[in-house]
Amino acid sequence: MDRKHLKLLLLTLAAMLAAVSCRKDNNEDERAYMSGSLTFDMPTYAVVGQKISSYVTGITTPSDVDYFWVSQDIDISESDTVYSQSVTFTLPDEPGEYSITVYARAEEYYSSTRTVSIQVITPDMNGVGGWQPGTSEIVDERDGESYPTRVYGSLEWFTQNLRFAGYVGNRLGRPYDDSEGIDRIFGRLYSWNDATGGKSGSGLGGGPQGACPPGWSVPTLEDWEDFASAVGGQEYDFFDHWSGIGEAVSAPITLNESAMWPYSPDNLHTDAAGWNGFPTGNSRDSYGEFENISVYGMWWCSSEMDGGTVPYRYIYYNTDTFDVYYTDKDSYGVSVRCVRLATSID
Repeated sequence: MDRKHLKLLLLTLAAMLAAVSCRKDNNEDERAYMSGSLTFDMPTYAVVGQKISSYVTGITTPSDVDYFWVSQDIDISESDTVYSQSVTFTLPDEPGEYSITVYARAEEYYSSTRTVSIQVITPDMNGVGGWQPGTSEIVDERDGESYPTRVYGSLEWFTQNLRFAGYVGNRLGRPYDDSEGIDRIFGRLYSWNDATGGKSGSGLGGGPQGACPPGWSVPTLEDWEDFASAVGGQEYDFFDHWSGIGEAVSAPITLNESAMWPYSPDNLHTDAAGWNGFPTGNSRDSYGEFENISVYGMWWCSSEMDGGTVPYRYIYYNTDTFDVYYTDKDSYGVSVRCVRLATSID
């Protein structure tokens, strides 16, 4: 074959390849983007061996979508892929960070995907770093759970969040994300009504028992002031910001050797007071939604304010304060610490 014919052949082949490539690009350009976003519930934290179920929705266009779940480090099926809108699996027996991805596919559409991570922890304090044991310990006679305690000023305080779940037919509070088992570390989140039994308290040691063990109560305004004065070495008004107290009572907690509080030079979480404040977040909509874990720690005061609102104190990761805010009695959920007069100690 002479050079002229060879050149013509090469030009013909190049044109054919270009046409194929152009048709491919045009076909890709004709694909549309899906409307909506993949939505499914997965716990932020869960315990080893916990059973998880989830259902994915959120794609509005097209209506006919194929979903599948994939994980490289969680055994969700023999092939590590589940072709379904729902999935059920058991978390590994080893603590660590694991991930799962959902894909949505449909002809003539670009696929949509979402990946989430789950921190899998052991259901006891042995796997938690950065917290301090109490100087004493009490056992809740109702469920056998034990809590470390310390005396601050006139009161003995729990130095771990309450996790009492109530009785059959009278469930109290929820673990974050409804992830059963993590409340052994984080405690439960309670509405004010669940925490206090709907009763307001006042005076030193004058709070209602509510969800606390017999002989213990949900802290009042005066209890909180007494606590701040003991920690800060001066008098504090309940409605102040309490600068420096948030840093002194928030613990540098680690889970799976990772810090739970985000780093901030404005709050180093020294836990100098040994109170073990963790960023356990809050619930909304009567335990229907959970938020702010690893960002805020929040605790109830049992003293109702004028107008029917109720206060809680909170620590934000990025400030050293232990501030106060107000909300309703029923839909918002935060943590509970129980107290009793130091003179009540046996």
